[in-house]
Amino acid sequence: MKSRKDKLLDVKIHDPYMNKDLYSDPTICPSCGLVYHNKTWKKDEELLKNIRLQKDVVYKDCPACRKIKDDYPLGILIIQGSILNQKERIEEALNLVKHEEEKEQISNPLARIMKMENYGDRVEIKTTTEGLATRLGKALNKAYQGELEVIFSEHEKLLRVIWKTN
Repeated sequence: MKSRKDKLLDVKIHDPYMNKDLYSDPTICPSCGLVYHNKTWKKDEELLKNIRLQKDVVYKDCPACRKIKDDYPLGILIIQGSILNQKERIEEALNLVKHEEEKEQISNPLARIMKMENYGDRVEIKTTTEGLATRLGKALNKAYQGELEVIFSEHEKLLRVIWKTN
């Protein structure tokens, strides 16, 4: 039986940007080069090259690029605590975050870090998916220990993952 915390980590938010009726097959995202083909977005250089040779190619921003342009995150990871006062450790932690994003993009190329902002008392990382925010928080917690809190706001359709160190 899953705990309440584990259930929150499995939250799936309805993503208004994922309306597949908006995209014809194939579509190329002019911003990032992803290809919409067979009802899914793919990062595939060979497919991209072949589709560009076709006559009636549709170019339209993918859901991730649209979210980034609209500043519409589905997840926010907030890093707080003593790690922010340790320059080498926070740099190492942010490198881990970037590496986890790259790993997530293998299975979901629409999962992206939109923005990282340092506010002094916290670092906020906005993501295009709630799953990426969750993955980043779990990876930090596993690597550095601390407290991991997940807060889902039904009203805002936003998942906040807060990771704190002592």
